[in-house]
Amino acid sequence: MDNKAQGALEYLLLMAGAIIVAAIVIVMLGDITGSTGHKTKNKLNDWLTHLD
Repeated sequence: MDNKAQGALEYLLLMAGAIIVAAIVIVMLGDITGSTGHKTKNKLNDWLTHLD
């Protein structure tokens, strides 16, 4: 019975670790794409104002 409980606990810990890693990756990707998207939008606005 103890082996089943240990296996279940290990599974839960692995799943928690995987979720934490996935959340960190998502946050990092969102930060990278958000900052470049903001820079691109600023460059586009600058270019459009020079056309006027």
